[in-house]
Amino acid sequence: STIKITHDALIKQFRIAEPKIVVCGLNPHAGESGVFGREEIDHIIPAVEEAKDQGVHLEGPLPADTLFYYANRGRWDAVVAMYHDQGLIPFK
Repeated sequence: STIKITHDALIKQFRIAEPKIVVCGLNPHAGESGVFGREEIDHIIPAVEEAKDQGVHLEGPLPADTLFYYANRGRWDAVVAMYHDQGLIPFK
């Protein structure tokens, strides 16, 4: 998965022993428990839980619009975005 690839790259290429990763939600407000879509419930949360079971230090899914504020201040080592426009938020 993208989460596992990111985790492994942070360890091997960036030499971060215990990387902290956060995952963006797909829908506004990370779906609001299904109010704005079920992708978080049906797909993203199970993927996050699976990665946690494999030992990945992970948070999410969280709303992308505020998540980057905290990421920029060092709360996490990497952000996994759901699509390219999300990933470009901090650069615009």
